[in-house]
Formats: sequence, C-alpha cells, structure tokens
Amino acid sequence: MIRHGFLALFLLCGCAAPNQEKIGEVLQSHGATSLQYDFRKSVDNLILYKEKLDLRNPNGFSKESQKYIFTEMKNTKNTIRMQYNGAYLKTYDDYLRLAFDKNSTIPERNDFLILGIYKLLWESYKIGEGHQITTLSYDEERFKKLYYYLEVIKWKIKTGKDDKGRYLFLTWQNNWQVEFQNKLLVGQSPSWEMLENLSSIKSRKESIQDSSNFNFEILLSQIIFHVKNSARLIGKEPVDIGIDAMISVVLFL
Repeated sequence: MIRHGFLALFLLCGCAAPNQEKIGEVLQSHGATSLQYDFRKSVDNLILYKEKLDLRNPNGFSKESQKYIFTEMKNTKNTIRMQYNGAYLKTYDDYLRLAFDKNSTIPERNDFLILGIYKLLWESYKIGEGHQITTLSYDEERFKKLYYYLEVIKWKIKTGKDDKGRYLFLTWQNNWQVEFQNKLLVGQSPSWEMLENLSSIKSRKESIQDSSNFNFEILLSQIIFHVKNSARLIGKEPVDIGIDAMISVVLFL
C-alpha cells in the first residue's frame, strides 16, 4: 500500500508542473484577448468623446475630415495623416503637441487631440501587428507611460489655455463661465452686476449654482480605467502619482 501511495504521489508531482504551465498559457492567452477588449472599449469612448467635443467646440474640427476620422476609428484602421503648415504629422506626439499648442490660430484642434489619443492607443496596444497571442507580447512600461499620458491629457484639457487666455477646449465649463471669462479678458472688472447680466444667467438657462459638465471627464476616465486594467493584466498596475511627476514621464508638453 505504501508503494502504491508513493507511486500516486510521484505521478501527481510529475504532472503538476506541466499543468501549471498550461494554465499559465491559457491565462496569458485570455489576458491578450482582454487587452483587445480594453482597446475596443477605449476607442468606443473616444468616438463618443469626439462627438461631444465637436458639438461643444464647433470651430475646432474639419467637417470634411470628421466622417473619415469616425470611420477610421470604427473600422480599427490607422491610415489618416493630417497636415500642418504643409507637412504631414507622423507621430502621436506631433498631434498632441498641436492639440495643446498655446497658439490661438491652431486649426482643427479637436481632430489633432482625438487622432493623437487614438494613435497613442493604437501603438501601445500593437494593433498594427495583429492579434497578440499572449500578454507576454506587450510592454509593461509602455502601458505605464500610456496611463500617465492619458492622465496628463485629461488635466491639460481641463486647464489648458491659449495665448489669449481662452480655454483650448470647452468641456466642463458652463456657458456663463465662458461668458464671464471673455468679459474679464477684454478688461471688464468682475462684479455681481456683471454676473447677473450674463446672457445665460439673465435668460435663466443657467444658474451660478449649476454644477460643471462632467461628461467629458467621465469618458476619459473610462478610457483610463481600461488602460489601467490592461496594465494590470500585463504586469503591474500603474502607481498614482502627482501630475508634475506624470508630466516628467511624457514628452509632448
């Protein structure tokens, strides 16, 4: 009986390593599929973001390019190359630098922003290299950098202003806040009377007590959530650090 027990124990021990290896391969393969899902959901949120951004910033995009950009993202392609000053933009950094350039005459700022984010996601998820079989094909540091890029982008969208002191993108601001800022920029002194006479307040379409619009930030936060999940599947979840530390990691600012 002892010999039979020893033999059974030997067989179990002998099979343990291959089974664990097989389980690891299955988990890695499942993880790679999950990463593709994270990419697709991020792009879906980015499409919604552009739709809202174009409505809120109607002078910041090309109507001719709009449908091509949507088609590009919906069909998971990466063929569009925009031009600026006669030169084609090449990297996602090129697009993002223009999106956040303080020059108030930058055209199609919305398009630069969205394509910059899309190309950043495309490159990080290796979409152009086809379906990756396991998570081992992905770079942990690249996803950490992607996470920091997106956090900085979210912060810049919220706070960035051009050389005339106007917000680069209108997202969270209520109409009365935009009106108020524009009056300050032309030298008017702030007062309660000025607030009461803002068209959005006077017509009672808005109130000073109205909360800001969080729809844009929610969509970006959902993209960041999927990226963070992907990083966790690959290796280690990015550590949340201060915005200054995040900026030091990325290069487009």
